[in-house]
Amino acid sequence: MALLAKRLSKKGSLMADSTFIEKRAFPRFAISIPVTCRTHTEKAIEGRTHDISAGGLGIITEEELSRGASLGIYLRMADNGGEIYRKGKVVWSCSVDAHKYRAGVQLEEANLKPIPLVLRTIKAQRQY
Repeated sequence: MALLAKRLSKKGSLMADSTFIEKRAFPRFAISIPVTCRTHTEKAIEGRTHDISAGGLGIITEEELSRGASLGIYLRMADNGGEIYRKGKVVWSCSVDAHKYRAGVQLEEANLKPIPLVLRTIKAQRQY
C-alpha cells in the first residue's frame, strides 16, 4: 500500500510525494537498550539499539558491522539484568560519525516483542 509522504520543499511549504512506499512489515519503536553482537568469530561488539521491532533492530556501535554478517544478539535488560538472545543478519551498515556506525539487523525469527521491552526499559530508567 502506498502511503502519502509529506516533505518540505525548498521554499518551506509542504509537498505531497506519492512515490513513498512503506516497506517495513512491523512498526518500529525508538529505544536505547544495551546490546552485544557476536560475529561468527565470536568477536563481541558492544552497542545500543536505535530502534526495535518484531523483525529487526537498528543498532549503533563504535565498530562497523559488515553487511551480510550473521550475528548473535544479546539485549541486556536494565530492570533485571537479564539478556534476551536472538540471531540476525546485517542487512545494511553505514558510518554515522568518526568511530560511530549504524546498522540494520533483520532477525531470523520475527518474534521479538518490542512493546514489553520498551515498557520494561522505560520503567527501569524511571527507577534510577
